[in-house]
Parts: sequence; C-alpha cells; structure tokens
Amino acid sequence: MDMGARAVRSRDAVRGGFIAVLLAAVAVSASGCLGPSAVAVDPDGLPGTYRDGETGGEIRLHVNGRFSVSGIEGSDLWWHGGAASVDFGGTWSTTSSSNFVYLEPDDTSGGQGLGDIQLYTASPRKVFLHPDVDGPVTLELAKVTNP
Repeated sequence: MDMGARAVRSRDAVRGGFIAVLLAAVAVSASGCLGPSAVAVDPDGLPGTYRDGETGGEIRLHVNGRFSVSGIEGSDLWWHGGAASVDFGGTWSTTSSSNFVYLEPDDTSGGQGLGDIQLYTASPRKVFLHPDVDGPVTLELAKVTNP
C-alpha cells in the first residue's frame, strides 16, 4: 500500500510542477518579455518618420505610398542580412488586418534582390521589425514626425 501512496504523491508533484511552469509562462508573456506584439492601427495615421533612438536608423513612410530606409542594418531587416547599414526605397502598403505594413523595395534603389519586408505596428507611434518569426524582434522604431 505504501507504493500506491508514493505514486499518488508523484503524480500530484508532477501536476503541481506543470501548473507552476504554466503560470510562469503566462507571467512572462503578460510582462512583455517576449517583445512587442502587433496591433491593428489606422492606416491613415502611419505616414511619418520612425527612428531608432540608439542607432539613428530611420524608416520614412510617405503619404504617396513610397518609403525610404536609411541607416538600418541589413540583419535588422532580413534574417540573412549583414551588419552593414543599408539605404533604399520602394512602395509600402497596409494589409487587411492593419497590423503590419508591406515594404516592397525597388530594384533600382539599393534593394536589389530583396523580398518584401514586414514592418509590424505596435501602436500608432511605434513599429518594429521581426524578420525571423522564431527569433527576437530586431529593431523597434518610434514615430518622431508626421508627414
């Protein structure tokens, strides 16, 4: 009979451990330790200049559907990008969910051979780059000017 009592205690300990791990995961997620999450914003409020306070790198979304990138490392834009800063332009458009913006580089503006870039919206005044969905957010930019 003692063996049965030990087995019950072991199952209870496993259940208790599982609940502790589950609660810890919820706490980490709620605290924002996993990085910003994308939220829907009004596309009309997106145009403006977004800047990284540390590097000075910028993404400008122009009212006419054009964008320009300056001083942002390639590794912040693409999971296979390099450490060198890149400057290029192209067109931008919102998605139906309005929680990210497609940046489509022009072939002639320094963005040769690059695929579309997803610029996620964290709020009407903050955007972020997250090129590898299994990796961390690479860069957060705050809106510093309107068009």
